[in-house]
Amino acid sequence: MKHWKKGFCNGIKNLKYLIALKKTNHFSKAASECFVSPSTFSAGISKLEQDLQVQLVERDNKHVLFTPIGNRIVNQAISAIAEINILVETAKLDFFESEVTIGVIPTISTYILPNFLSNLDKHYPKLKASFQEDTSDNLLKQLENARIDFAIFAFPYDLPEFIEDCQVFRDSIYFIQHKNRDKQAIENGSLLMLEQGHCLRSHILQNNDISNRHISNFSCTSISTLVAMVDMDIGVSFLPKMAIDYGTLDNYPNIAIDTDSSKSKRDIGVIYRKNNPQKKNIKKLAQLLVKN
Repeated sequence: MKHWKKGFCNGIKNLKYLIALKKTNHFSKAASECFVSPSTFSAGISKLEQDLQVQLVERDNKHVLFTPIGNRIVNQAISAIAEINILVETAKLDFFESEVTIGVIPTISTYILPNFLSNLDKHYPKLKASFQEDTSDNLLKQLENARIDFAIFAFPYDLPEFIEDCQVFRDSIYFIQHKNRDKQAIENGSLLMLEQGHCLRSHILQNNDISNRHISNFSCTSISTLVAMVDMDIGVSFLPKMAIDYGTLDNYPNIAIDTDSSKSKRDIGVIYRKNNPQKKNIKKLAQLLVKN
Protein backbone atom coordinates (compact mmCIF):
# COMPACT_ATOMS: atom_id res chain seq x y z
CA MET A 1 0.00 0.00 0.00
CA LYS A 2 2.82 2.41 0.86
CA HIS A 3 4.54 1.68 -2.45
CA TRP A 4 1.29 2.26 -4.35
CA LYS A 5 0.66 5.55 -2.51
CA LYS A 6 4.22 6.73 -3.17
CA GLY A 7 3.98 5.81 -6.85
CA PHE A 8 0.61 7.55 -7.20
CA CYS A 9 1.88 10.75 -5.57
CA ASN A 10 5.01 10.73 -7.74
CA GLY A 11 2.86 10.26 -10.83
CA ILE A 12 0.74 13.29 -9.89
CA LYS A 13 3.89 15.33 -9.21
CA ASN A 14 5.36 14.42 -12.58
CA LEU A 15 2.13 15.36 -14.36
CA LYS A 16 2.35 18.76 -12.67
CA TYR A 17 5.94 19.02 -13.97
CA LEU A 18 4.65 18.33 -17.47
CA ILE A 19 1.97 21.03 -17.16
CA ALA A 20 4.57 23.55 -15.92
CA LEU A 21 6.82 22.66 -18.86
CA LYS A 22 3.98 23.27 -21.31
CA LYS A 23 3.30 26.62 -19.69
CA THR A 24 6.90 27.89 -19.68
CA ASN A 25 8.30 25.89 -22.62
CA HIS A 26 11.60 25.92 -20.72
CA PHE A 27 13.09 23.29 -18.37
CA SER A 28 14.84 25.68 -15.97
CA LYS A 29 11.88 28.06 -15.72
CA ALA A 30 9.46 25.16 -15.20
CA ALA A 31 11.73 23.68 -12.50
CA SER A 32 11.84 27.04 -10.74
CA GLU A 33 8.06 27.32 -10.88
CA CYS A 34 7.78 23.86 -9.29
CA PHE A 35 10.40 24.75 -6.63
CA VAL A 36 12.77 21.91 -7.58
CA SER A 37 16.22 21.73 -9.11
CA PRO A 38 16.53 21.38 -12.91
CA SER A 39 18.00 17.89 -12.51
CA THR A 40 15.08 16.76 -10.30
CA PHE A 41 12.61 18.27 -12.75
CA SER A 42 14.24 16.62 -15.76
CA ALA A 43 14.31 13.27 -13.96
CA GLY A 44 10.56 13.61 -13.26
CA ILE A 45 9.76 14.20 -16.92
CA SER A 46 11.96 11.26 -17.93
CA LYS A 47 10.23 9.02 -15.36
CA LEU A 48 6.83 10.03 -16.71
CA GLU A 49 7.94 9.15 -20.23
CA GLN A 50 9.28 5.84 -18.95
CA ASP A 51 6.03 5.03 -17.14
CA LEU A 52 3.90 5.94 -20.16
CA GLN A 53 6.38 4.37 -22.60
CA VAL A 54 6.14 7.34 -24.98
CA GLN A 55 8.30 10.36 -25.80
CA LEU A 56 6.50 13.46 -24.57
CA VAL A 57 9.01 16.18 -25.52
CA GLU A 58 11.96 16.71 -27.82
CA ARG A 59 14.82 18.49 -26.11
CA ASP A 60 17.66 20.70 -27.28
CA ASN A 61 19.67 23.44 -25.57
CA LYS A 62 17.28 26.23 -26.48
CA HIS A 63 13.84 24.83 -27.12
CA VAL A 64 11.30 22.33 -25.84
CA LEU A 65 9.06 20.80 -28.47
CA PHE A 66 6.11 18.68 -27.41
CA THR A 67 5.46 15.62 -29.54
CA PRO A 68 1.89 15.09 -30.86
CA ILE A 69 1.23 12.46 -28.18
CA GLY A 70 2.86 14.77 -25.62
CA ASN A 71 0.40 17.54 -26.50
CA ARG A 72 -2.53 15.20 -26.10
CA ILE A 73 -1.28 13.87 -22.77
CA VAL A 74 -0.53 17.30 -21.29
CA ASN A 75 -4.06 18.49 -22.17
CA GLN A 76 -5.51 15.42 -20.47
CA ALA A 77 -3.17 15.99 -17.52
CA ILE A 78 -4.52 19.54 -17.08
CA SER A 79 -8.07 18.17 -16.85
CA ALA A 80 -7.02 15.31 -14.56
CA ILE A 81 -5.16 17.58 -12.12
CA ALA A 82 -8.14 19.94 -12.00
CA GLU A 83 -10.41 17.00 -11.09
CA ILE A 84 -7.95 15.79 -8.45
CA ASN A 85 -7.85 19.27 -6.91
CA ILE A 86 -11.65 19.26 -6.69
CA LEU A 87 -11.52 15.79 -5.12
CA VAL A 88 -9.00 16.94 -2.50
CA GLU A 89 -11.08 20.01 -1.64
CA THR A 90 -14.22 17.89 -1.38
CA ALA A 91 -12.45 15.51 1.02
CA LYS A 92 -11.53 18.46 3.22
CA LEU A 93 -15.15 19.56 3.56
CA ASP A 94 -16.88 19.09 6.86
CA PHE A 95 -19.75 16.58 6.59
CA PHE A 96 -22.29 19.28 7.39
CA GLU A 97 -20.95 21.43 4.55
CA SER A 98 -20.97 18.64 1.96
CA GLU A 99 -23.58 16.96 -0.24
CA VAL A 100 -25.57 13.89 0.82
CA THR A 101 -28.00 11.66 -1.02
CA ILE A 102 -30.82 10.37 1.18
CA GLY A 103 -33.20 7.55 0.37
CA VAL A 104 -36.75 7.57 1.74
CA ILE A 105 -39.68 5.18 1.51
CA PRO A 106 -42.91 6.50 -0.11
CA THR A 107 -45.12 5.83 2.95
CA ILE A 108 -43.00 8.32 4.91
CA SER A 109 -41.71 10.92 2.46
CA THR A 110 -44.79 13.14 2.06
CA TYR A 111 -45.42 13.37 5.80
CA ILE A 112 -41.92 13.68 7.20
CA LEU A 113 -39.74 15.43 4.62
CA PRO A 114 -41.19 18.96 4.93
CA ASN A 115 -40.35 19.15 8.66
CA PHE A 116 -37.04 17.32 8.14
CA LEU A 117 -35.97 19.73 5.39
CA SER A 118 -36.94 22.71 7.53
CA ASN A 119 -34.79 21.36 10.37
CA LEU A 120 -31.89 20.70 8.00
CA ASP A 121 -31.98 24.28 6.78
CA LYS A 122 -32.21 25.58 10.35
CA HIS A 123 -29.43 23.49 11.92
CA TYR A 124 -27.12 22.73 8.97
CA PRO A 125 -27.69 25.41 6.31
CA LYS A 126 -24.52 24.51 4.36
CA LEU A 127 -25.48 20.85 3.93
CA LYS A 128 -26.90 20.07 0.48
CA ALA A 129 -29.32 17.14 0.41
CA SER A 130 -30.95 15.30 -2.48
CA PHE A 131 -33.59 12.61 -2.03
CA GLN A 132 -34.42 9.35 -3.79
CA GLU A 133 -37.82 7.84 -3.09
CA ASP A 134 -38.11 4.07 -3.48
CA THR A 135 -39.30 0.87 -1.84
CA SER A 136 -37.43 -0.63 1.11
CA ASP A 137 -35.82 -3.43 -0.90
CA ASN A 138 -34.59 -1.05 -3.59
CA LEU A 139 -33.16 1.39 -1.04
CA LEU A 140 -31.18 -1.45 0.53
CA LYS A 141 -29.71 -2.23 -2.89
CA GLN A 142 -28.77 1.42 -3.36
CA LEU A 143 -27.06 1.44 0.04
CA GLU A 144 -25.18 -1.73 -0.87
CA ASN A 145 -23.94 -0.06 -4.06
CA ALA A 146 -23.15 3.20 -2.19
CA ARG A 147 -25.56 5.19 -4.37
CA ILE A 148 -27.11 6.81 -1.30
CA ASP A 149 -25.53 7.86 2.01
CA PHE A 150 -28.41 6.71 4.22
CA ALA A 151 -32.16 6.12 4.07
CA ILE A 152 -35.17 7.16 6.14
CA PHE A 153 -36.79 3.84 6.94
CA ALA A 154 -39.55 2.03 8.84
CA PHE A 155 -39.04 -0.93 11.18
CA PRO A 156 -39.20 -3.79 11.91
CA TYR A 157 -37.41 -4.95 8.79
CA ASP A 158 -35.07 -7.84 8.10
CA LEU A 159 -31.85 -5.93 7.47
CA PRO A 160 -28.69 -7.45 5.94
CA GLU A 161 -25.53 -7.68 8.06
CA PHE A 162 -23.80 -4.72 6.41
CA ILE A 163 -26.57 -2.34 7.57
CA GLU A 164 -27.00 -0.56 10.90
CA ASP A 165 -30.09 1.33 12.01
CA CYS A 166 -30.97 4.20 14.31
CA GLN A 167 -34.64 4.18 15.33
CA VAL A 168 -36.04 7.56 16.39
CA PHE A 169 -39.79 7.41 17.06
CA ARG A 170 -42.85 5.16 16.89
CA ASP A 171 -45.78 5.58 14.51
CA SER A 172 -49.18 3.92 15.07
CA ILE A 173 -51.22 2.40 12.24
CA TYR A 174 -55.04 2.76 12.35
CA PHE A 175 -57.85 0.86 10.69
CA ILE A 176 -59.94 2.96 8.26
CA GLN A 177 -63.18 2.21 6.44
CA HIS A 178 -66.21 3.89 4.92
CA LYS A 179 -68.75 5.06 7.50
CA ASN A 180 -71.47 2.90 5.92
CA ARG A 181 -69.65 -0.31 6.86
CA ASP A 182 -69.93 -2.22 10.12
CA LYS A 183 -67.26 -1.30 12.64
CA GLN A 184 -63.89 -2.84 11.81
CA ALA A 185 -65.34 -5.32 9.35
CA ILE A 186 -62.59 -7.03 7.38
CA GLU A 187 -64.50 -9.29 5.05
CA ASN A 188 -62.92 -11.71 2.64
CA GLY A 189 -61.28 -9.85 -0.20
CA SER A 190 -62.02 -6.42 1.31
CA LEU A 191 -58.61 -5.38 2.65
CA LEU A 192 -56.91 -2.89 0.34
CA MET A 193 -53.11 -2.94 0.58
CA LEU A 194 -50.10 -1.32 -1.00
CA GLU A 195 -48.37 -3.52 -3.56
CA GLN A 196 -45.61 -5.97 -2.66
CA GLY A 197 -42.32 -4.29 -1.75
CA HIS A 198 -43.80 -1.65 0.56
CA CYS A 199 -42.85 -2.28 4.18
CA LEU A 200 -46.17 -0.82 5.41
CA ARG A 201 -47.85 -3.87 3.90
CA SER A 202 -45.70 -6.26 5.94
CA HIS A 203 -46.14 -4.18 9.13
CA ILE A 204 -49.92 -4.49 8.80
CA LEU A 205 -49.79 -8.23 8.13
CA GLN A 206 -47.39 -8.87 11.02
CA ASN A 207 -49.53 -7.17 13.66
CA ASN A 208 -53.11 -8.06 12.76
CA ASP A 209 -55.11 -11.26 12.53
CA ILE A 210 -55.18 -11.21 8.75
CA SER A 211 -54.92 -14.04 6.27
CA ASN A 212 -54.55 -14.01 2.49
CA ARG A 213 -58.30 -14.51 2.05
CA HIS A 214 -58.92 -11.05 3.53
CA ILE A 215 -56.67 -9.27 1.03
CA SER A 216 -58.29 -7.63 -1.97
CA ASN A 217 -57.25 -8.45 -5.52
CA PHE A 218 -56.66 -4.72 -5.96
CA SER A 219 -53.35 -3.28 -4.78
CA CYS A 220 -52.21 0.34 -4.75
CA THR A 221 -48.92 2.07 -5.44
CA SER A 222 -49.59 5.01 -3.11
CA ILE A 223 -51.43 5.88 0.09
CA SER A 224 -53.44 8.58 -1.69
CA THR A 225 -54.87 6.00 -4.13
CA LEU A 226 -55.60 3.62 -1.28
CA VAL A 227 -57.52 6.34 0.61
CA ALA A 228 -59.53 7.24 -2.49
CA MET A 229 -60.59 3.61 -2.90
CA VAL A 230 -61.69 3.40 0.74
CA ASP A 231 -63.69 6.61 0.23
CA MET A 232 -65.47 4.92 -2.68
CA ASP A 233 -66.23 1.97 -0.34
CA ILE A 234 -64.29 -0.44 -2.54
CA GLY A 235 -62.68 -1.89 0.58
CA VAL A 236 -61.10 -1.17 3.97
CA SER A 237 -57.50 -0.51 4.91
CA PHE A 238 -54.96 0.72 7.47
CA LEU A 239 -53.29 4.13 7.58
CA PRO A 240 -50.21 5.40 9.48
CA LYS A 241 -50.89 8.01 12.14
CA MET A 242 -48.37 10.38 10.53
CA ALA A 243 -50.50 10.37 7.36
CA ILE A 244 -53.63 11.17 9.36
CA ASP A 245 -51.86 13.92 11.32
CA TYR A 246 -50.67 15.38 8.01
CA GLY A 247 -54.29 15.80 6.92
CA THR A 248 -54.57 12.99 4.38
CA LEU A 249 -58.21 12.35 5.37
CA ASP A 250 -59.28 15.99 5.69
CA ASN A 251 -61.10 15.91 2.36
CA TYR A 252 -62.66 12.51 3.01
CA PRO A 253 -65.45 13.01 5.60
CA ASN A 254 -66.96 9.61 4.79
CA ILE A 255 -63.90 7.71 6.04
CA ALA A 256 -64.00 6.59 9.66
CA ILE A 257 -60.85 6.04 11.74
CA ASP A 258 -60.83 3.41 14.46
CA THR A 259 -58.27 4.84 16.92
CA ASP A 260 -58.75 1.81 19.19
CA SER A 261 -57.53 -0.53 16.46
CA SER A 262 -53.84 0.32 16.77
CA LYS A 263 -52.37 -3.15 17.07
CA SER A 264 -49.99 -2.23 14.27
CA LYS A 265 -47.03 0.00 15.01
CA ARG A 266 -43.84 0.81 13.21
CA ASP A 267 -40.65 2.54 14.25
CA ILE A 268 -39.21 5.32 12.10
CA GLY A 269 -35.50 6.03 11.79
CA VAL A 270 -32.55 5.73 9.44
CA ILE A 271 -30.34 2.98 8.04
CA TYR A 272 -26.75 3.25 6.80
CA ARG A 273 -23.75 1.06 6.03
CA LYS A 274 -21.89 -0.22 9.10
CA ASN A 275 -18.56 0.93 7.66
CA ASN A 276 -19.78 4.45 6.87
CA PRO A 277 -17.25 6.79 8.56
CA GLN A 278 -19.96 9.45 8.91
CA LYS A 279 -22.45 7.33 10.86
CA LYS A 280 -22.19 9.51 13.99
CA ASN A 281 -23.16 12.51 11.91
CA ILE A 282 -25.96 10.54 10.21
CA LYS A 283 -27.37 9.77 13.67
CA LYS A 284 -27.37 13.50 14.40
CA LEU A 285 -29.38 14.08 11.23
CA ALA A 286 -31.78 11.31 12.26
CA GLN A 287 -32.79 13.33 15.33
CA LEU A 288 -34.06 16.06 13.00
CA LEU A 289 -36.92 13.73 12.06
CA VAL A 290 -38.66 14.64 15.32
CA LYS A 291 -37.46 18.20 16.06
CA ASN A 292 -39.89 21.06 15.52
